[in-house]
Amino acid sequence: MKQVSMMIDLNRCIGCRTCVVACRNHKEIIDHNKAVPDDIPYYLRVETREKGTFPNLSMDTWVVPCQHCGEPKCETSCPEGAISKAPETGIVIIDPEKCTGCEAKSESIAVEKRKVSPCKGNCPANINVQGYVNLAAQGKFQEALKLIKDENPFPAICGRVCHHPCESDCSRSDVDEPVAINAIKRFISDLDLDPETRYVPEIKEKKDEKVAIIGAGPAGLTSAFYLAKEGYQVNVFDRLPVAGGMMAVGIPEYRLPNDILEAEISVIRDMGVEIQTGVTLGEDISLDSLKEDGFEAVFMATGLHFGGRLDVDGEDLPGVFNGLDLLKDSALGKKIEMGEKAIVIGGGNAAIDSALSAKRLGAKKVTLVCLEHRDEMPAWDQEIADALEEGIEIVNGLGPLRFMEKDGRLSGIEFQLCTSVFNEKGEFDPQYDDCQLTIMETDSAIIAISLLGERDFAENSGIALTSAGGLWADPITLQTRIEWLFAGGDTVSGPKTVVEAIASGKEAAISIDRYIRGVNLSEDRAKEMDMVSDVYKAEYDPAKRAQMPRLKPEERVGNFNEIEQGFTEEMVIQEAKRCLNCGCSCIQSCPFSVIQFDGEGGKSHKCDLCQDRIYAGELPVCAEVCMTEAITFGEYDLVKQWAVCDGRTIVTDLSKGSMLYIK
Repeated sequence: MKQVSMMIDLNRCIGCRTCVVACRNHKEIIDHNKAVPDDIPYYLRVETREKGTFPNLSMDTWVVPCQHCGEPKCETSCPEGAISKAPETGIVIIDPEKCTGCEAKSESIAVEKRKVSPCKGNCPANINVQGYVNLAAQGKFQEALKLIKDENPFPAICGRVCHHPCESDCSRSDVDEPVAINAIKRFISDLDLDPETRYVPEIKEKKDEKVAIIGAGPAGLTSAFYLAKEGYQVNVFDRLPVAGGMMAVGIPEYRLPNDILEAEISVIRDMGVEIQTGVTLGEDISLDSLKEDGFEAVFMATGLHFGGRLDVDGEDLPGVFNGLDLLKDSALGKKIEMGEKAIVIGGGNAAIDSALSAKRLGAKKVTLVCLEHRDEMPAWDQEIADALEEGIEIVNGLGPLRFMEKDGRLSGIEFQLCTSVFNEKGEFDPQYDDCQLTIMETDSAIIAISLLGERDFAENSGIALTSAGGLWADPITLQTRIEWLFAGGDTVSGPKTVVEAIASGKEAAISIDRYIRGVNLSEDRAKEMDMVSDVYKAEYDPAKRAQMPRLKPEERVGNFNEIEQGFTEEMVIQEAKRCLNCGCSCIQSCPFSVIQFDGEGGKSHKCDLCQDRIYAGELPVCAEVCMTEAITFGEYDLVKQWAVCDGRTIVTDLSKGSMLYIK
């Protein structure tokens, strides 16, 4: 028997729940109230929607069973190997003998195990963090890599530059310190650097449609990754001479080495994506030319590649650099003369990176000056700590008044006291006392205060802008007011992190795929997560958080060698074992919310399509009792063929895990 599946005809289902009752009775779950609290169904989930959501659909409820996916994420995420796919039928099964409920304790609150762990809930890319951490704890690194790359094509990059919000509410913090999740991910993801262990996802059947992506940064390349995975022909265009966007020219090598970046981008190339660099929108290509070349959709992910100005006297003197230009020139290997003294103006991460780069480029004394007090600085704490560790002097509470000249070039900067940075509404509105002035001598100055995007092409192409100057796009679908044009990443949101750009690129890929297939773009896009709040903590590994090995400050002088050296395999396994297993990995991985948790038994369980009946030549009980004949069961290809021939409007495709719109 080939892959079996079940189809729910949404035009016939009336939401009567007869199938649900039959399912519970067959599985000997007689006490319905105990087995199914009001908000937690058993096996068959009854979903409610507004009437008219789907065409020709008048009822507002229908039944959703386990999808028995072709590539079940629950199977990939289970650290115990308790979930498998029956080779004869393709039915996804949970082995109760192997399932531990992700180390569920009898004292655990059952309802909490059904919720999302804070690490996953806080990850912009929605990675099943608990799943890959527990796989790592058992040394299953290749499996962990696959699980990560289901949701993030750049884990080795994020393992180095992510601000790791996954750790911010880690339940382990209530015991001692959060699990070093990002360091674990980095170790796992470095498997991708070796061609022998590199994970290149399977490409679905090739499609005829072509998609163009403008911008080879994290948002654009992420979208390319997922669209290529779906079989689309994808071309990426970027004005820079290298791929990677700000990952390539905005993050110094001591944080993100070039070989790491290139290794992860090469996977996308191996998937068939064509990346063309040195191509400028508005000069070499235009939206009209892309449309004429047969591209069905375009994704704008141009990022922010221009640094802001101060607009004060002397800003254009020789010796005054723009911070972003400095980082770009350094990344591209251009020679930069800093002199012995350098002053960096700005308080964010780009300013810190400019300061540390200036020191590596030859400046003996580097001073960072910013408006904000130390606790107001937007730079991350670790970045500030890195600067102080390398001897960067940080001066707070001063704003530049003018750049001073001597012999035709910069000689110093005059600052005025900043009395406040933000107004009562929390808006950036600096106030100064120009009677309190400070002069600092310097050979060079680096302005690192803001990032801006190029917008001429938007005006010339009729693309709408927001009041803040970003490209306008629907916040859910990322579709612009030009139907086939989508926009995301920093060019829409303003400066964000790499992982947030990745999340935006994923959403763009979903929307573009739906647009090309003619599917509703906004349906089921809300991502409200109920996160675990009460975790059993009486038993835990007493080990303290592992500390990242780092180059000593004296070893960093005059070079851009990577500062953080990474965990060893032993450190990774030990650190991963500190995880408290807030929820269940399989439940968190299921995109259809059909896996349940048995509080008394401490195990996960789900629909098995009544496998015992199938082998006996009978139908699943739900299909047998359906009064409106809305449930059809059989081999996947035959069920799909029947649906098409029958002319039904919509079916639920359980094998592929998606909604098919059949006209």
